[in-house]
Amino acid sequence: MKSILLTSTALVAFAGAAFADGHSANDGISFTGEATLGHNDNDALGNDGFYWDANVAVAMSTALDNGLTAAAKFDFDVADMNNGQGLASGGYVLSLTSDIASIFYGDTAFAAESAWSGAGDMEADGFSEADGETVLRGEMAIGDVTAMLSYAIADNESVSGIDDVNQLSIGATGTFGNVNVAVAYQEKTADDMSTSKTLSDTGLADLSSTSADESKEFKKINGDFNAGEVFALSASTTVSGAEVTVAYADNVGANIQSTGVKVSYPVGPVTATAYYVMEENAAGDADDNSGIKVAYSAGAAAVTLDLQDDQGTSKTAIDGSYDLGNGLELFAGMYMEDSIENEFYVAGEYDLGGGASVLVSFADAEDDTDDEVGANEYQQGTTVEVSFAF
Repeated sequence: MKSILLTSTALVAFAGAAFADGHSANDGISFTGEATLGHNDNDALGNDGFYWDANVAVAMSTALDNGLTAAAKFDFDVADMNNGQGLASGGYVLSLTSDIASIFYGDTAFAAESAWSGAGDMEADGFSEADGETVLRGEMAIGDVTAMLSYAIADNESVSGIDDVNQLSIGATGTFGNVNVAVAYQEKTADDMSTSKTLSDTGLADLSSTSADESKEFKKINGDFNAGEVFALSASTTVSGAEVTVAYADNVGANIQSTGVKVSYPVGPVTATAYYVMEENAAGDADDNSGIKVAYSAGAAAVTLDLQDDQGTSKTAIDGSYDLGNGLELFAGMYMEDSIENEFYVAGEYDLGGGASVLVSFADAEDDTDDEVGANEYQQGTTVEVSFAF
């Protein structure tokens, strides 16, 4: 078993009472909730008809005598296409925080994921992204530098031979003069761990040598988890009003290296961003990536044009919105790619006040399985939906 570097020494070093992840440091328990009722007419995805759901989120915090703030947050799905169900909490995070150091446990981001900021579309910076994994992450701020360390955690019913902690992930961000630096690293998952099997229904282990009784694993892995070793470094600064970022990433296991430059420059209501990434792989046949994004925002109108060349595939996305000022906001956009026909959407959202809103949208895509069309991820077909936030 690996030794965990997040020791009790780090906990003793905590001082202050700053609560993280967007919640108040006041003692007590707070509840928020949301409910949705809608109708969609697209039967290709089985969405034809009414749908509804409701969720309650809970946040708890208390200031401890030693200056720490202890907190926990989780949520309940109260209804999901039914009239009520047995409650099971999801998204659980437990934290101890201070101005100097913090520790998080549960459904929270990996260290490298939290720290990393690249330069455009880089093929080699595929750090694992937490999406249901149980994570233990510690953070400490020293001057203008914030350092982070995390592990993926197995529970006490994990498959035999699987370590309690896996994939060390390290990240750090710092400001040195007018230069912001980010460095990130994740280790290769242990040799007895494999993502070669179906990720949707297996965990980190290769189950080919385990018995049926051992098939329950500590967590459900997903496509956002990368078992390979990855290292990356980036630096950004401002030069004559333009923000310039240079970055390098090395996906050691896949033998892919990316070196990128990104420049963002605002001119009045327009911000133009361009990037170019040189890609190298073992076969020597990797195409470079490049992109240009122009975003306009003035008053009630906003328009974004995004052009990308991703490994030889051209992609174009246009998204626009207009706020009529009476609670009604209009949206429209389209997406084009070499290999598929156009996707497009139009939508309107009306603010009813008090956290309530009405959405009417129409979206169409060649891929019948795509139910996240456009920047706001609209369902295909015609949708009418009312939502409430409490």
